[in-house]
Amino acid sequence: ELDRLELLLEQIKAVEAARDAMLSATTVVSPAPAMLLALKGIGPEFAAVLWSEGLSRHFDNRRQVAAYAGLAPTPWQSGSV
Repeated sequence: ELDRLELLLEQIKAVEAARDAMLSATTVVSPAPAMLLALKGIGPEFAAVLWSEGLSRHFDNRRQVAAYAGLAPTPWQSGSV
């Protein structure tokens, strides 16, 4: 069991290193990940997910952002088009 635990800890360290490398590589393209990390309450894991999933996309208006985040329904979610 200790061997499995050590393997798991090594895998977690590898994933965290890859995440940190991705965040540092994106700071060359955009300063947004560094700005996210500067906010209180946002750690490296949430900043990486927020940047790679939501903030790297292009939205035409605020309604699209709210619908993507699940805060506002889209016409197809409300039951009628």
